[in-house]
Amino acid sequence: MRIKIPRSFVAAVGTAVTLGVLASGERQSLGVVILGVVLAISLERAKAGRRSLLVVPVVVVTGLIGALMHWSPLLGEAVFVAAVFVSVHLRRYGPRAAAIGRMMLLPLIGLFIAPVPVGHDPWSALVWAVVASVVAVGWTALTSIRAPAGEPAPEGTAGSVHTRFAAQSAAALALAFSLGHLIFPGHWPWVVISAFTVSVGARSRGHVVHRSIQRTGGALLGTATSTLVGVLVLGHGWLVAVMIFAYLLAGLILRDRNYAYWSFCVTSILALLYGLAAPAGVSGIEVLGERLAAVVVGCLCGVLPAWVLVPVRTEAVMRKNLARTLAALGALLEKPGEDGRREFDRSVAALRVAAEPALAWRRVVRRPGLADCVEPLASCGPLSDALDPGREPGPGDPAAERARRAAHGALRRNIGATRLALARKPVPELVPVTAPDPESPLAALDRTLRQVHTTVSAALVPAPSLQGSPAPGAGTASG
Repeated sequence: MRIKIPRSFVAAVGTAVTLGVLASGERQSLGVVILGVVLAISLERAKAGRRSLLVVPVVVVTGLIGALMHWSPLLGEAVFVAAVFVSVHLRRYGPRAAAIGRMMLLPLIGLFIAPVPVGHDPWSALVWAVVASVVAVGWTALTSIRAPAGEPAPEGTAGSVHTRFAAQSAAALALAFSLGHLIFPGHWPWVVISAFTVSVGARSRGHVVHRSIQRTGGALLGTATSTLVGVLVLGHGWLVAVMIFAYLLAGLILRDRNYAYWSFCVTSILALLYGLAAPAGVSGIEVLGERLAAVVVGCLCGVLPAWVLVPVRTEAVMRKNLARTLAALGALLEKPGEDGRREFDRSVAALRVAAEPALAWRRVVRRPGLADCVEPLASCGPLSDALDPGREPGPGDPAAERARRAAHGALRRNIGATRLALARKPVPELVPVTAPDPESPLAALDRTLRQVHTTVSAALVPAPSLQGSPAPGAGTASG
């Protein structure tokens, strides 16, 4: 299997080397490098494109928040919580506003991974923060020259839901600040980082719990393995750097498969960084037990508001994403083309994320549910490609074209019936789809959509039928 090096890793390495050279004589050179690497990774994942330069003024504002947290901790933390609320709340105003909100979040999390050294010289720290952001933007742009322009994936949630997410994130961070200072006065940022990562960007209350379990499990395993690795490599600067970037590469490759891999790699990286930054006679490994406890407390801070403060049910989010994916498939059948296929693929990707907690729970209880629709719907993309008349050479037959349009119309009508079932509205009968060959892509697509309809009907409380009960077991009509 061929392993593709992520562009974000190349940008991170380039940023680290560049900042390492530029800041080699500075007192806080390690913090500058870390901030630049965090920004490079985040910019690539956010698909910021032309908006990347927005991160520079945002970094300046973030640096001022860091200085305020040093001079007046209570006020600075309140401003930080308010900034996170605004960044999440912006998602309700469309993709452009959501992109600006994501740009605000990048430096905020970097503030805790590489805190602004305001005690030394706050203005110098701001200058170096700007330098780090410019270098990160430059390397991100350089590694993305030949990459296709990124487009935001559909959120699949109503605008008011983002306000609820913003309130939950703000409450989680306020609780994390309070408990962090109370329980871990020397390492309270660890609690805040954990609460930040599990609450900001969550799709539902189940998603918060799922992400918390992954983060805790990854941190536990990372704590155990990094103890051994740290003993072997600490004291050898070049070897530590190699291990850090090896963990980073592994985390970036495996992150989309399971968040626990990313948590494991980040915990291991932080253990090595603590060893580099620790004062003489103090081992970074000694505080890993405290770090694990802080991770658990931070995750609990994220879970509690998600379940008690205007919670967003996982099933509701899945239904919205299923309806959006079905709508994208219907549009693709009506007007085949690359744009429609990309929109369908983005909808499927958003559906997979929304269904993560349900898929995990499905493996435990072995009970059918809406999550069982994810893979069948994903398989509809290649099947729809095979139906695209533009892929078939030669002149079209008018009779065959009429039959094709009739079949596609029947498929779209059945898709509409499934969307009505998702909305818990009265559902009409599914109509037969005439396919010349039972083994054709058209017949396979019809069977798949009927399977999805059956799953949805079984998972949700059925509404009264308009013309009697639908025939979930009906096959494809051949003719």
